[in-house]
Amino acid sequence: MQLKRSLNLFDSISLMFSSMVGPGIFITTGYILHTVPNPNLVLLAWILGGFLAVAGAMSYAKSASLFPYAGGDYVYLKEAYSPIVAFASGWLSLSINFSASISLSALAFSKSFFSLINPSWDIYFFEFPFFGLTISIGTAQMLAMGAILLFTIINFFGISTASRIQNLFTGVKILGLIAFVILGFTIGNYETSRFQSFDFFPSSLSGMELLLAGVIPVTYSYLGWNMITYVAEEVKDPDRNIYKAVLYSCALVTVLYILMNFLFLSSGSINELSGDKIGITASSALFGPKATIFITAFICWAFLGSISAYIIGGSRIYFAMARDGFFFPSMAKLHPKHKSPYTSLAFQCVYACLFCFVKEIESLLYLITCSTLLLATITAYTPILFEKRHYKLKFRIPGYPYTTYLYIFSNVVIIATLVWNKPTEAFWGISFTLLSVPMYYYFKITKSSSRPITIPLDADSPEIMATSLLPENEPVPVASGEP
Repeated sequence: MQLKRSLNLFDSISLMFSSMVGPGIFITTGYILHTVPNPNLVLLAWILGGFLAVAGAMSYAKSASLFPYAGGDYVYLKEAYSPIVAFASGWLSLSINFSASISLSALAFSKSFFSLINPSWDIYFFEFPFFGLTISIGTAQMLAMGAILLFTIINFFGISTASRIQNLFTGVKILGLIAFVILGFTIGNYETSRFQSFDFFPSSLSGMELLLAGVIPVTYSYLGWNMITYVAEEVKDPDRNIYKAVLYSCALVTVLYILMNFLFLSSGSINELSGDKIGITASSALFGPKATIFITAFICWAFLGSISAYIIGGSRIYFAMARDGFFFPSMAKLHPKHKSPYTSLAFQCVYACLFCFVKEIESLLYLITCSTLLLATITAYTPILFEKRHYKLKFRIPGYPYTTYLYIFSNVVIIATLVWNKPTEAFWGISFTLLSVPMYYYFKITKSSSRPITIPLDADSPEIMATSLLPENEPVPVASGEP
């Protein structure tokens, strides 16, 4: 069974842009200011985060163009390393990355919505501690789960319907963010003097530690750069469109983030901007209290667009794993009419709702970042392995392979910093990673059939894609092009 190639270049850029520009841009800087009370270092963290996002995305794009199938990291790691490593990537995406990101976006939407309508409606019915996290249920959780259910139903009717709605969210989001930047620099009440009393670069070891502490949450805000790889099987002309979508969307988002954070940080003092509502606080300072209602409504819209994008990408992970026999077989079903992975969508909906019970959005942010960086670090090395096995592609990564090595090294440093500064969230992220080992052997033992599951190829698919992508097969080098 094969998903239909329905996404053109604009659809792909739209999906990536919407998945990248989510809750992070509106809440992350407020969290950073708690630990990094220097606006210059915060802005530098966003610049470094953008560079790392581009470097990582281009590495992923090369592997995605070689193997344009649903599943992203799962597909590349399966071919580059071994089945258990591939399963670990799919397991992390299933158990944390996408599901928790859906919940984070939904909770952020709920919080912003209540601040727009009536803050007194945001109440908790009960809460209790659970291994370092706070579990709670309240009106925000209920609204968040309703939003997740709504977009799951929309995706049930197929990628064409979901992508049209996604394009609407993205179109409004792009126009709104561009308008925010233009109006902020032309009529906004910002003050560049707020940067002048702080060091522009870290001048000591403690300064470098602060910078790294800032890069950790920034990394989360750029995480959507790998979204296109999860729906690569549905991208038209993947050899050309995947890397173009990655490059264009990452460059656009990086510039946008830097400009928006400059406006945020120049709109008020550190004490005023610290917290989870920096987007609303900064907008009120820039444009006045009367503009707050419009900015808050726009932020709610942006959060909804992120929920939609994550649901599209995440459900394809479960589909790809089940198709290979390493998840529940029912997750590999496609709807006979809409061609959507409807059972995967339903499972994802229920599982993502569980993360809504985590009270602190910041905890979800760091938990997602830890598990994602573990996965991204080993995945970024896959194009180097493929090249050693003589896989060839028409385009080259700018600065390759040095940018890839720099990305891998930076991730290792960031993970170490995260473990030191946020041990509880790191514990949960690492625990979910280790849990992939027994789960892998469970599904391997309980597979109903050992018959290979082949992936149908298009008539114009390159010969390189005819190699087996089965979990039970070890990677086999394939000669293609020059040796």
